[in-house]
Amino acid sequence: MEINRKVLQSLADEVDKFPQTMWSGMSTREIMQTGSYQEGKLVLGKEDLPLGQLYAGLAALARDMHIYLTEHPREDAGTFENVVSEVRAEDSGRYGTGAFPQYDGQPISLLPSGLALAADSDKPVVSTLGDPRIVHEWTSKPGKKLFERFIQKFGRKLRETICGKDGPYEQINKGLIGQAALPTTIAGSILTVGFSAATFWYPLAMYLAILLIKTGLKTFCER
Repeated sequence: MEINRKVLQSLADEVDKFPQTMWSGMSTREIMQTGSYQEGKLVLGKEDLPLGQLYAGLAALARDMHIYLTEHPREDAGTFENVVSEVRAEDSGRYGTGAFPQYDGQPISLLPSGLALAADSDKPVVSTLGDPRIVHEWTSKPGKKLFERFIQKFGRKLRETICGKDGPYEQINKGLIGQAALPTTIAGSILTVGFSAATFWYPLAMYLAILLIKTGLKTFCER
């Protein structure tokens, strides 16, 4: 199965329209006062605040996918389920059943659904993840955890694919591809390394690609 880059680009264009929404709560106040907030292995800084919409969207997307996969299991979902399980275990130790992805007692009606079904039907969408009402501490914090865990799981293979010879990082630095094409190129690498070319994974791969760019591709490749 070949990756449909036109569909990936349409998802990237949609995410690009999302607002920069900052979550509120104790972590935000501490970041504004001291410059950072730490909760276990999670570290948040001022650079994370504008990414609240993306972090929250990633948590909402992963939750919807996780629920869908309980009834529609896939052979290529091992890495995904491992990451969700790790974040769930970490969060539930602190917040019990109110943690990601169960969210008991939280206003889960605000979170979009049907995203996994649409992607599995070869009609992936992300527009509902741009709703500012989904941005909270309880979505943004696990969203960053999910992002970091996925990148860790992909490990050296993803770094070599993105940062190595003829990879997206080299291509962008040499002017061989434009900035607009970068998310699609990186999302394609994530699909190849971490999941599969199935359309089901397109929204997740695009989200991770855009977050990787916004948190610093140079830092990722040169650290």
